[in-house]
Amino acid sequence: MTEAPPLPAHPKLITFDTYGTLIDWDGALRRYLQSIFDARGVTVDVTAFYAHWYLDYALPALRGDFMIYRELLATTMRQACTDASLPIDERELAALGDVMAAADPFPDTVEVLDELRRHAPLATISNSQRDILEASAHKMGDPFTHQITAEVVRAYKPDPALFDLVLDRAGVAPEEVVHIAQSQYVDLPRSVPMGIATIWINRQGQTLLPEHPAPTLELPDLRDVPRVLGYATEPAAARRER
Repeated sequence: MTEAPPLPAHPKLITFDTYGTLIDWDGALRRYLQSIFDARGVTVDVTAFYAHWYLDYALPALRGDFMIYRELLATTMRQACTDASLPIDERELAALGDVMAAADPFPDTVEVLDELRRHAPLATISNSQRDILEASAHKMGDPFTHQITAEVVRAYKPDPALFDLVLDRAGVAPEEVVHIAQSQYVDLPRSVPMGIATIWINRQGQTLLPEHPAPTLELPDLRDVPRVLGYATEPAAARRER
């Protein structure tokens, strides 16, 4: 298993996964699905169904023939609902991308990005598409120098093409970058083997699966990222108490 590289003393670029790391798209989509099923009087454990959809339908689709992300969302959700005998119509499926675009940042996101952008350029590497990501970036105050989406390279993480493109555009080497991401499924398997120091933002308290490489550092949220990168001298909790 590849060993994660150390954090660079002065990163020349800080890259992010967006959805699940900076934007609470999981919560937004779960609430949307709950509203659909409630309107039809259907009782379902939406959290369990959402996990089933993501792990068994959405993730495998990332490795199949390329579909634009709105199409991927609709196609995989249609399959999951059909297999579970859950009602959903084409209009509701088509709106999934809009729900994702309208999802809000996590409470710690904007403040941390504002601090980090004072010290290094920021980029986002997203398995979404341009119009969705642009809406999300605007909600975060448009902090990114580079915004790379799957539709640009016609491939999804963990394919290396998205990372290769952002490194090329920024003119930096892997060892000069810090990648910050929530997904052990699509980010860690790519950034760590490429020699990019990686901070895993484990918001869901997941157990790292043995087939996935360990990150350089694991944090429960973004609040202490400025400190571990040397941009603040005390933990976020201490700063909030002052």
